[in-house]
Amino acid sequence: MIILILTHSYPDTINRWRGVFIQEQARALSKIHKIIVVYFKVDYAHLAPFSKYTFIKRKNDRITEYELTTARSFPVINQLKYLSNTYSFIKKEILRNYKIDIIHSHLSYPAGFLGTIIYKRKGIPDILTEHSTISKYSRSFIHKVCVKYTLKNSRGLACVSNALKKELSTVTDREISVIHNVIDIDKFKLAESHPDKVINIGFLGGLSNTNKGLDLLLKAVSILKNKDIVLHIGGKGTLLDSYHKMSEEIGISGNCRFYGEIPPEKVTDFYSKLNIFVLSSRYETFGIVVVEAMACGLPVIATKCGGPEEIITPSTGLLVSKDNAEELAEAIFFMSSKLKMYDRAAIRNYANDTFGQSAFLAKISSAYKNLMESLPR
Repeated sequence: MIILILTHSYPDTINRWRGVFIQEQARALSKIHKIIVVYFKVDYAHLAPFSKYTFIKRKNDRITEYELTTARSFPVINQLKYLSNTYSFIKKEILRNYKIDIIHSHLSYPAGFLGTIIYKRKGIPDILTEHSTISKYSRSFIHKVCVKYTLKNSRGLACVSNALKKELSTVTDREISVIHNVIDIDKFKLAESHPDKVINIGFLGGLSNTNKGLDLLLKAVSILKNKDIVLHIGGKGTLLDSYHKMSEEIGISGNCRFYGEIPPEKVTDFYSKLNIFVLSSRYETFGIVVVEAMACGLPVIATKCGGPEEIITPSTGLLVSKDNAEELAEAIFFMSSKLKMYDRAAIRNYANDTFGQSAFLAKISSAYKNLMESLPR
C-alpha cells in the first residue's frame, strides 16, 4: 500500500529531535509499505501574507519526504492560510501523482484535521494517531473546533498509551486503538556494565519548561549526598542555565555533567556511559527515552506520570511518585545497590519484543486492516 503520513512535527536540519518518534514510525512502515511524508510548518520569522508555499522533496529508499513551508501571515488569518496552503499542496502535488491507500495523520491539529477533511472530500480512509494531551489544543477557538471535528469524524483513531486513551475517552466515546511508539533496536547497542564504584545516572530531555522534572532529579541527587554519583544531563532549552545554577546552589555541581543537546547519532554513546536512566517527568503520554535506555540494557527509574506505567516492569526498573524528590532519591539508592539484579540482555530483549518494529508493525497492520474493512462497500 501507499501510506501518506501527515504531520507538523518531524525532524529537520534545525530541530533534529522534533517528532523523531513519528519518523521512526515512518521508517518501520517503509519495511512493508511505500511511505510519503508531508511535514508542514509556518515560517514565523518572515511576514509574507500573500506569498505561496515552498517545499523541498527528499527521497530515501521507500520513503519520500516533502517539507512544506508557509510564510507567516496576520493573526487568525495565519492559521487559515496555513491550512489552506497545506491542503492545496497535498491536492496538487500528492493526490495527483500518487494513488494513496491510507492517510495516517499524527496529532489532532493540524494534521488530523487535514487528514479528516481529505477523507471527507476524497474518500481516502484516514487514521489519526494522537501523541499529546488534548489540553494542548485549547489555545484558541479555531483549535478547539478543529480538534472536536477531527475526533468525531476521522475514520480511525489511535493513541500511544492507555493513559492517553483514558484522557481522550473523556472527550470522545469512539473506539480508540493503543499503538505504542516504536524503536529500531539495531540503532542501539547493549551498554557494558561499569565495574567501578561510581554510579552514572542519565537524564535526557528538553529543558524549555519544567515538565521533564530535572529540578526533582537534581534535588534527589543532593539528598543522597554521595560523591560517587555522577549525573549525566543531555538536553537544551531556555532553562538550561537555571539548572546549571541550581546544581551549584544545592552543592552538587561537581556531580553533574551538562552535555547540551545530544545529536541523534550520538545518543547510544550517551546511554553507554550509564548504569541507570531516570525519567523524572511530571507528565508523559509515552516516554520514548525510557524504551531507548532499555534497548541499551539499562534499568530505568521513572515517575508515575502517564506512559511509563505501561512500559516499566519489576524486572526492568522502578516506578516512583511524581513530584517527590525523596522517593526518587530512595529509588536511586536502592537501584544503585542492586544493579546486579537487573539482566541487561533481558531488558534489551523486552524492549525489542514489546516496542520493536515487529511488534509495532503487527499492531499498525491490524489497525489498517480494520480501517479498510470498515469502509462502506
